[in-house]
Amino acid sequence: MWQVKIEDEAYKVLESGELTEKDLEVIHQWAKLVSEEGPAALLQSPQSWADHALYDEWKGHRASSFSYKGRIIYKVKDQIVTVTVVRITDEHDYKRKR
Repeated sequence: MWQVKIEDEAYKVLESGELTEKDLEVIHQWAKLVSEEGPAALLQSPQSWADHALYDEWKGHRASSFSYKGRIIYKVKDQIVTVTVVRITDEHDYKRKR
């Protein structure tokens, strides 16, 4: 079994009220799938998650879609999936905020 650890920044977004109930439901399904089967399970449903590796300043992280505009950005280390950011962007802009 895998552990999904959500960083403080992501919790703030999850609790902010910015996400719809449907978004929260899909994010919960993502976390459940990853905790039960590991992140490789996301690649078995590319139409659902559009999971892919990131590069440049996000090198070492991956992103999964939870809606048309929403992304879960995460990193895997020792069977712990750390969700570092949950952000909605209609430009698919993965640049870190400074």
